[in-house]
Amino acid sequence: MALVVAFTTCAARALLGSTAADPADSIVRQLTESAGEWNGGNLDGFIAPYAVESTFMTPGGPVQRAAMIDRYRSKYFAGGRPRQSLRFEQLDVRLLGTDYALMTGRFVLSGGALPEQSGRFTLVWRRASDGWRILHDHSS
Repeated sequence: MALVVAFTTCAARALLGSTAADPADSIVRQLTESAGEWNGGNLDGFIAPYAVESTFMTPGGPVQRAAMIDRYRSKYFAGGRPRQSLRFEQLDVRLLGTDYALMTGRFVLSGGALPEQSGRFTLVWRRASDGWRILHDHSS
């Protein structure tokens, strides 16, 4: 039976050493930068943190990365630009060992003369050779 242990940011610093970059900070920075890409109209930049094999939960069940991109493009973009600005709030990162992390938070879409939309999300991250990548996104 495998045992998964959740680490707080303080425990992660102790485990990884005080000179190591804080994984939680790196993950938050990456997500924040992806919102900047969204707001700049760069959907590919927004999707960049997602692993090629990532999945996205929909009401009909999980879909692959390509379907997720199509969904974002058709539902949230018009003429190559986002219909609303995106920001993230209430971010929390829990390390699950040294190579996995669970992030929760709140997304907010605002502006564009449309009603504000917000919801909660959970992201599962994995450390890869090219940095942290999102394996699964469950937003509601």
